[in-house]
Amino acid sequence: MAKYVVGEFSFSKKGEVEQLLRSVLEELEVGALVTDPLVADLLTALAREHPEATDKVGAGIECWVVASNRDLGYTTKGFRAKQRGRDELVRFSYTDVLRPPKQRALVAEALTQEALDITRRFRTEAFAGGPVQCALSGKMIPEKTMADVVHLTPPRGHLHKAFLESEGLTYESVELVKHPVESGYRLVDRELAERWRNFQEERLAGLAIVFRREH
Repeated sequence: MAKYVVGEFSFSKKGEVEQLLRSVLEELEVGALVTDPLVADLLTALAREHPEATDKVGAGIECWVVASNRDLGYTTKGFRAKQRGRDELVRFSYTDVLRPPKQRALVAEALTQEALDITRRFRTEAFAGGPVQCALSGKMIPEKTMADVVHLTPPRGHLHKAFLESEGLTYESVELVKHPVESGYRLVDRELAERWRNFQEERLAGLAIVFRREH
């Protein structure tokens, strides 16, 4: 039987690790410490396998804390590490270890992040006059915190591909860098990033307001 081994732990598959950690997040409130030593040690073992293990582990991990991801623009919860000699909590995504993102997904994330202020402005302006109708369900969305902005015409993936092709690029040829402070990746070529922003600005008509996925 195939096994997934991380540190001293062995699972039949990676999905078991994800299921375990998701269940812990569901049980614990934001601000709670992870007191189960097995779960804490598992998280530390995963942190040591992270592509940025040096930053995630630091001088050592004192404990793990459940934190809100609202500072990253999400309504979910996640685990963060309290390192020795460091006051602020360190963000950690176990899915980065269990399911390393592929280049296409990383480029899509980077393009989304580069134009995030544009889509957020679109959402704010859309709700300036009150509730907005969901473009998918037809139901009214009472406030912008319950809404997401998506690209429907064309779908965002097609938009990304069209932009890259207009630049003579492929997903594999785009250079990315992890943002030093904020979540996710960004384009290394800042002139390319600006051209992408202009490309997005010219296609605001394709944006739509929809309910956030949890609604």
